[in-house]
Amino acid sequence: MLFENTPTVPLTAQRRISDEVLPLCRNYVLKNDSFFFLKLLTSLVSVQLSPPPQYIDERLSLYTKLKAEHDALIAERAAKESRPIKVTLPDGKVLEAESWKTTPYQLACGISQGLADNTVIAKVNNSVWDLDRPLEDNCSLQLLKFDDEEAQAVYWHSSAHILGEAMEKVGFYYDMFLDDNEGVSSNDFPCLENLCKKIIKEKQPFERLEIKKETLLEMFKYNKFKCRILNEKVTTPTTTVYRCGPLIDLCRGPHVRHTGKIKALKIHKNSSTYWEGKADMETLQRIYGISFPDPKMLKEWEKFQEEAKNRDHRKLGREQDLFFFHELSPGSCFFLPKGAFIYNTLIEFIRSEYRNRGFQEVVTPNIYNSKLWVTSGHWQHYSENMFSFEVEKETFALKPMNCPGHCLVFDHRPRSWRELPLRMADFGVLHRNELSGALTGLTRVRRFQQDDAHIFCSMDQIEEEIKGCLHFLRAVYDVFGFTFKLNLSTRPEKFLGEPEMWDQAEKQLENSLNEFGEKWVLNPGDGAFYGPKIDIQIKDAIGRYHQCATIQLDFQLPIRFNLAYVRWEKKQVFRHGHRNVLTSTEFPRIAVKQEFHSNGFMADVDLDPSCTLNKKIRNAQLSQYNFILVVGEKEKTSNTVNVRTRDNKVHGECSVEECIQRLKRLKASRSRNAEEEF
Repeated sequence: MLFENTPTVPLTAQRRISDEVLPLCRNYVLKNDSFFFLKLLTSLVSVQLSPPPQYIDERLSLYTKLKAEHDALIAERAAKESRPIKVTLPDGKVLEAESWKTTPYQLACGISQGLADNTVIAKVNNSVWDLDRPLEDNCSLQLLKFDDEEAQAVYWHSSAHILGEAMEKVGFYYDMFLDDNEGVSSNDFPCLENLCKKIIKEKQPFERLEIKKETLLEMFKYNKFKCRILNEKVTTPTTTVYRCGPLIDLCRGPHVRHTGKIKALKIHKNSSTYWEGKADMETLQRIYGISFPDPKMLKEWEKFQEEAKNRDHRKLGREQDLFFFHELSPGSCFFLPKGAFIYNTLIEFIRSEYRNRGFQEVVTPNIYNSKLWVTSGHWQHYSENMFSFEVEKETFALKPMNCPGHCLVFDHRPRSWRELPLRMADFGVLHRNELSGALTGLTRVRRFQQDDAHIFCSMDQIEEEIKGCLHFLRAVYDVFGFTFKLNLSTRPEKFLGEPEMWDQAEKQLENSLNEFGEKWVLNPGDGAFYGPKIDIQIKDAIGRYHQCATIQLDFQLPIRFNLAYVRWEKKQVFRHGHRNVLTSTEFPRIAVKQEFHSNGFMADVDLDPSCTLNKKIRNAQLSQYNFILVVGEKEKTSNTVNVRTRDNKVHGECSVEECIQRLKRLKASRSRNAEEEF
């Protein structure tokens, strides 16, 4: 079940359930894609299985025995070891509690029942924590409501377990393969939703239990997928399971207190995929759903989904004849003439910005010997995501990024400090071996280009260079009307390099952000192991945020390549999703069309003799041409064109030369209101 990465109108953010949040819920959540998936034995029926499969009773019997033993141990421990502890709230207030007895829910009730009822999950010492799980020592405590991203992930995670219970009840077995003609269909959704509503109405509590790995292998012996997870992914002697009703599953949690906390749930889509996204593995079914604590939010989400569907870039690409994909080259886009025109226009735009900002463009190879990637460290950590092959008994790979190649450019001759900062840009083609199940239009591809730049600089130049890149980003995004968010990600727990160097670099990033003047958020511990970074997310037309640019400091590549200076990387992703921002213009005469083409504009001509003039104008407006130029006998005689816009603003008659000059001025100014200013 997918509780997915599309925000409702009133919420500021949502995110996918990921392996970082639920690394053991692989029977529900597939790596990097956040959906609930199951192996299917039969099509859904409208009645529950009676009697239930034997393995459910055996699983529940073993769990009940282990839970009784666990509860007895906890009670004994509470009796012997319980002591007064202090719990610190975000406002600094300190509450009294008892270790191994007091729960976050009890503390919330002590503040107010309304707070307790609206709290989705607790956060103890910065880690999410079940509301009914006793506190163990002095700690900090946050009570998270649904508007918090971590609370949303927990809420949807619990909803996936509810769906899992419902699916077991109607005969979906995890260890069976799909028949060729069987699977879930939209006709099955109402049955599943009704079962989910029944489970929700029962207010089944979520119970947490830590169990030894060998005992879990016995508990889940009927399910080869869970056994595979235990054998391949669980490296500790014990791990946790959660129970709601008869469902017991591998899961780190945490969860909402009980199933009744889910107030609105909808199943809205299904599809198939492969286990772990690998085409040579078993075929599975995805079931997508969404849930909220208020039915009104579900209604708003449904409206939002309809709007998102209408704005889907894949739909726009087909309708405007911009691009397509083909199964013979998965994840590699075919740009049609109009799309190629927009594509190249964007590259020229960024190229001109690079020239204005002191970047030097280089062209580097697409193929490198694997020795380069071993030196950079990518081969050890990223080789599975690279396209590699053998030539004359040597292993080569298509480049997935430009960084190592730029290190070779820097190091091909001795460099003087007077050359710093050295700003290097590259539009080279990159290839990444993304799993076929993860490919999604232009947002997840195997072949792409990005406006990728690297700046080689000394430590004391970092702050100025960061500020320059931030202003560069703002200048680009302003042209397209994008608003954006900034996040400063600092050193992770396992970082490389000297702490003093990290302190200095993080301070310079912070100073640059403060001077830049836009709001930013600290994201502690989320930097790369080789350096801190600034992540930039842009907002689309319907309020969703997308990771687009990164300013990344890198302390390790200079060491690996024996470079003399600190190197840092600014990477602004060349987003194919921008392809629909610029469009072309239309003329009804070939000669006029050629005139505009020769001046660098994309132009089309409508020569359909069956259409009236008004029909042609309307067709052009529906096709989102920015300017529509009408040429009749009068205009032909006077060498003029009659100009109107896609919003039917009539600018009137002007000469062809004057029209071209006006368009050139608007193009140079990069005005977002060009159609008004013409």
